[in-house]
Amino acid sequence: MTGTPERNGGLTRRRLFRLAAGAAAAGAALPAAGPFGEWALAAAAKRGGTLTVGVNTDLVSLDPNDIVFANVPMFFQVYNYLVKYSTTLQPRPDLAEFWDLAKDGMSVVFRLQDGVRTHSGGTFGADALIANFHRTKAKATGGGLYSRLGDWEAAERVDARTVRFRFSHPHPDYLAQIARWGMVDPAAFATVKQKGGGTGPFRVQEWVPGDRVTFVRFDGYWQKGLPLLDRVVCRVFSDPQALENAFQAGTIDIAHTIVNKDVARLRQAGFHVEPAPVPNEYYVLTLNTRRPPLDNIKVRQAIQLLVDRATVSRTVLGGVARPIAQMVTPASPGYDPQIETEYAYNPAKAKQLLASAGAGRGGRLNFLTSTSTPELPQIAQIIQADLQKAGLDVGITIHEPAQYFPAYFAGNFDLNLSFLTLATIDPTDFTISSAFRTDGTNPSWLQTGPPPGYIQGLQNLNATFNMRERWTRLRSVIRYILEQAWAVPVALHLPTYGLGKAVEGFEVDPQMLLQLRGTWLNR
Repeated sequence: MTGTPERNGGLTRRRLFRLAAGAAAAGAALPAAGPFGEWALAAAAKRGGTLTVGVNTDLVSLDPNDIVFANVPMFFQVYNYLVKYSTTLQPRPDLAEFWDLAKDGMSVVFRLQDGVRTHSGGTFGADALIANFHRTKAKATGGGLYSRLGDWEAAERVDARTVRFRFSHPHPDYLAQIARWGMVDPAAFATVKQKGGGTGPFRVQEWVPGDRVTFVRFDGYWQKGLPLLDRVVCRVFSDPQALENAFQAGTIDIAHTIVNKDVARLRQAGFHVEPAPVPNEYYVLTLNTRRPPLDNIKVRQAIQLLVDRATVSRTVLGGVARPIAQMVTPASPGYDPQIETEYAYNPAKAKQLLASAGAGRGGRLNFLTSTSTPELPQIAQIIQADLQKAGLDVGITIHEPAQYFPAYFAGNFDLNLSFLTLATIDPTDFTISSAFRTDGTNPSWLQTGPPPGYIQGLQNLNATFNMRERWTRLRSVIRYILEQAWAVPVALHLPTYGLGKAVEGFEVDPQMLLQLRGTWLNR
């Protein structure tokens, strides 16, 4: 490390790196212990066996650049990332052995682990990392990371295992920006969407769309002794009740995920159901500002006040997940309790705004949502009913994820309900989501991109490396978004996982990704 130490919660940046590197060195070849635990020695860990995971929606693709919830089961199984975050929200080395931010904050050097092999038998070094950089910087293949890494201007080979990235301006959030950058085997670029291919603990054996995806142990994995399982089979259950029945019958080992309102009942029946360790996602209503009458800010603001978050949380979510009106986790310094009151359900004020906008009864609004979770259509119905009471005609369109995402990204909606990422590990976390892209690929602001005030707010947020000040500046960015009313938070999305009695070492990272390399079966 040669960069100037920066303060972060009382620890210097140099000190944080040493802690991260030490933790990784100690646990690199060790399985995790307990639900969502840190890497730790599990003397009783057993090798072998097949873990069966029930999922409620099929994958959209096997490309890690396609950052959507449906792809969660495969991210950490097939791919490695330069860094990962622990459940204590600290960066940990993964493919990157260490990293060093320049004194001026305009570049960062990553040195890769030695001896990393790809699923095709090649070596993953500096050239492979640079190839991934160029793939991500291309609009056609960059997916959810294309705009995320927009200010990463260049990648330079330092040596066989080291790459320097240059920024257009300092990026204090550089680690959070790449926390979802999965590294693809360059030999798999052409077929990655259908067949996958990376450096992860498992490789793809088969994907039968609509039925299952199977991962098998990658014997050339660079972390010695891992993974412990021979095979992971993710079975698709389009019916949430069928998923729960399979879990209760013991025909699947992990249920991903249990419907929130059923959690209490299953626990009372003696089943082990765990929530995600860190609230990181939220249900959110997004509005297409390019379509009338939603191009009128007063109409958008009225709709914002017609979202009955308390009813959604109490009924559909069974009280497991709390209402939320902002894009930041309630436990973070950027959370503003006053916002919850200011943007609470207020149909009387909403009707006044609609009247002043001259909206009245007009054309039918197309409300798009998906089956990514069984709760989404139910939440949409509650919102639909309240909008109709205020005089807005709304029809709901429900798609499977494979059909939903093309329609959403093409802007074929007036209203859209999905769930996105909260600001959790960094104040800019929420910008990884499509609704907060800064360019013309943002589905709410196609072609034009969001208003300049939003871009300026993010730039101001990132103008300092002081984390406390950055969290404070996040509040003004969120207020600007809520004032413009193109994204309306509804409630926390809190995945809950049914764990069979034999499952040990199961982990979920702070951004809701399953980590199965240290998982084993005690049977």
